[in-house]
Amino acid sequence: MIVFDHLTKKYGQLRAVDDLSFEVQPGRVTGFLGPNGAGKTTTLRVATALIHADGGQVMFDGKTYHSLKKPMHQIGVALEPTIFHPGRTAADHLMMLAPYAGVGRKRVKDVLDFVGLTDVAGKRVGKYSLGMRGRLNLAAALLGDPHTLLLDEPVNGLDPEGIRWIRELLQALARQGRTVLTSSHLLSEVEQTVDEVVIIAHGKLVHQGTLNELESRQTRRATLVEVEDRDSLLRLALSQGWQVRDPENPRSRGVVVEGIDPAYVSRAVYQAGLSVLQLTPVVTSGLEEVFFSLTEGQGSVR
Repeated sequence: MIVFDHLTKKYGQLRAVDDLSFEVQPGRVTGFLGPNGAGKTTTLRVATALIHADGGQVMFDGKTYHSLKKPMHQIGVALEPTIFHPGRTAADHLMMLAPYAGVGRKRVKDVLDFVGLTDVAGKRVGKYSLGMRGRLNLAAALLGDPHTLLLDEPVNGLDPEGIRWIRELLQALARQGRTVLTSSHLLSEVEQTVDEVVIIAHGKLVHQGTLNELESRQTRRATLVEVEDRDSLLRLALSQGWQVRDPENPRSRGVVVEGIDPAYVSRAVYQAGLSVLQLTPVVTSGLEEVFFSLTEGQGSVR
């Protein structure tokens, strides 16, 4: 388990991470969300001791990153896909890291094959695409076969096949009981990958829970009502004080009633003697709408 305990990081007067607390459980893929400037990358850098915190701490199974005896065996980190020496090959890069992970040439060969880079293992990294660098970064994170993974935008630069591969990989690792924390701003991808989301804005926690809990947090009740006499329906809505809007289908003869329980709408329409063609509960806000409502007005600290 990863515990972020009142973590704070300041740059002058600006708080990039502001008293941030949350937990990441094993056996789950947790999405770490927030628009650019929310403080995601800063949080991950502090967690892995790349920069110092001004307050609070991050604990991995009760230990800080500094106190881990074999960090590459315990924590796999993939934060910066562009830090490779451009003149080295992928195989050379991993062989350089192998002694720190306590592994040999066979493990290097295995992870290169696992991330799909075997055919280009002898190619200089300076010639790699962004997606290939992302795969190499993930290979380095997996080198020590860690039980915890911290990944910053792992799908960045990948093609659709690569994105699907990452999705299936992270889910498979979680099913093995590992702890996976992955940051992203691609909500459509997160929706298909993660079990739980942690959302921050201005360095502060604004939501933690499952995707269903996130959507239900601000999803409004609404009812699509279609009747033979639309004018009578509008008069009924006015008399009831209902908030209505036009449906998305321009050929519809009905209206969408917002914020009222569908059962109440149905009863009122029946009592008014209107001939109903359709009465259907609808959802009027999705994951993206909820996300933006929670994170609007962001600053510029990443």
